Amino acid sequence: MRHLRPIWLRVLAAAMVGAVLGLVSVSLGSASASTGKVVTWAEAPATPPTYIFPLLNTSYSSTENLADFYTLMYLPLYWFGDNGEPVLNESLSVARKPVFSNNNTEITIAIKHWRWSNGTPVTAQDVVFWMNLLSAVTDPNAPAVGSSSAPGASWGSSVPGAFPENVVSYAATGTYTLVMHLNASYNPTWFLYNELSQVYPLPTAWDRLSSGGATGDYDAEAQTRTTLPQTSPAWYVPASPGTATSGALGVAEFLNLQAEHTSDYASNPLWQVVDGPFHLTQFTTSGFVKMVPNRQYSGEPKPSISAFEELPFTTDEAEYDALLDGSLTIGYLPVQDLPQRSRLEKDENYKFNPWFAFGFNYAPLNFTNPTAGPVLKQLYFRQALQSLVDQPEYVKRFADGYAYVTSGPVPAYPARNPDESSLEAKGPVYPYDVQRAVSLLKSHGWKVEPGGASYCASPGTGAGECGAGIAEGTKADLSMLYASGSTELTNEMEALQSTLRSKAGIALSLASQPFAQVIATSFAGCTFSTPCDNWDMVDWGQAWAYAPDYFPTGEELFQTGASSNVGDYSNATGDSYIRETTTAATTSAEKTALDNYQNFMAKELPVLWMPGVPNQLTVYKANLHGLLPQGIFDEIYPQDYSLGG
Repeated sequence: MRHLRPIWLRVLAAAMVGAVLGLVSVSLGSASASTGKVVTWAEAPATPPTYIFPLLNTSYSSTENLADFYTLMYLPLYWFGDNGEPVLNESLSVARKPVFSNNNTEITIAIKHWRWSNGTPVTAQDVVFWMNLLSAVTDPNAPAVGSSSAPGASWGSSVPGAFPENVVSYAATGTYTLVMHLNASYNPTWFLYNELSQVYPLPTAWDRLSSGGATGDYDAEAQTRTTLPQTSPAWYVPASPGTATSGALGVAEFLNLQAEHTSDYASNPLWQVVDGPFHLTQFTTSGFVKMVPNRQYSGEPKPSISAFEELPFTTDEAEYDALLDGSLTIGYLPVQDLPQRSRLEKDENYKFNPWFAFGFNYAPLNFTNPTAGPVLKQLYFRQALQSLVDQPEYVKRFADGYAYVTSGPVPAYPARNPDESSLEAKGPVYPYDVQRAVSLLKSHGWKVEPGGASYCASPGTGAGECGAGIAEGTKADLSMLYASGSTELTNEMEALQSTLRSKAGIALSLASQPFAQVIATSFAGCTFSTPCDNWDMVDWGQAWAYAPDYFPTGEELFQTGASSNVGDYSNATGDSYIRETTTAATTSAEKTALDNYQNFMAKELPVLWMPGVPNQLTVYKANLHGLLPQGIFDEIYPQDYSLGG
């Protein structure tokens, strides 16, 4: 599953009903369990955590939820990121490295003897619980899940034919052993990094259909509809009036509905059963988060700080003011405030470290839009657009040099990334070139009016004509929806708008909204049968980070029908190259397949490639230890932090 990361990052709960309060018995940490020192951490502007259940749909698939929030409490089966390198971290993984056998069609997984905070062991059955819920919510024949934002078929990592569809069977063969049988032979690297990476053991204390009901084996039961009693809790929103769902889908529905009640996060005992290094004690819907150590955490090191607090900010300016008054342990320096770096280092005792992740930046295109879609489907038009994106100038003017030009979907960072092809390493296939952009438009039937309004003068599908679905007189008129809060992004969008109009007569109307709105709009499920007509292009103000799909292949990004393929891009050749990356049997075949995939996408332009920038320009207190190196997959490690003198 992909997630998005803000560029240049940069009470409380009402009591639940009495039946819920007695749900579980937990043994958790407190301030007295450690050093008594609190680390404060700045959230990106207007991007608070919004979802706590580790089975989320595309609308919630953000770094704020996945990397900065619930993975501190609920651990994936396998942890990736080791001392700043994009590799499996076996010591932090709940399971030992999987064993592939029978021509890579069978996987044996051994669970380490770790424990949940309520004292029960993390077992193979907890993985089966996850698989049962996942299989239910991704089953196209299952009853619809009740809430519009429930996991359902829009699970954030859903790819047709991929996980969990490629798993024929799974079963616990012992308390700590699980065996999966696959429907074909797969590339073990890909399957570990991009499929098993998505699995979360879930506590069986969550296996319930209602807040007051007993735990059971509901996840293993058939899914049916029943009539709801009139005394159903007011917060319960059924799939249809007067009915409820049983079985695994019913459990997923219940947990999702609980997760939508963000104001209850700190008081709901469900979310206190954790296996990660921290548990939640305070949460506000505006984004304030306080976590304290989980004393039952089985991993190493154990947290030494007394609390980790995430602080919300509405703007870069507000966060910068917090840096000036010294109230943040870890923050970010807005790019427009880079000239003040020495002041922060001298007066407030901060250190500086740019935070790059294993990912890339791009602007999706909406191929389903009835008006803009036919234009964006034309490769020549996409080539012209890309040729008008002046990446080097954006890096210089708006990123102050802390960025790099993006050539395609495989990260250029870390430098000399062995996964990057020689073609990508040379630079963009379509660098900034106004003459080329204008020539492409003219040679395909457009009357180009620099500074004015270019239009299709030669409709049709033949040589020298505009292409299918583009009527005579169609104007080169597009829109860009982008995330508010970042001065750097706003400057970049306005520069692009100016270039398109002045150089090629392409109108670009800009609209900005808070990140949550932008991602909800663009991930609304655009397909050609249900097109989205409220956006043409989008920039989330966030880069794609390869997590928790850590191997840089394209099945979630660009494969036909993938849930994160927001503009519904589809290309049969591209799909075949993606499939080859998943089935390569040898290291050399894997490299060839990955090269073929990224070279095709670099030329095909399923999106616009935009400058790759740091997640944020991190500044941190000089007495903070354990922060560096920063997580290569956007992950954070508060359990490593300590505050010295």
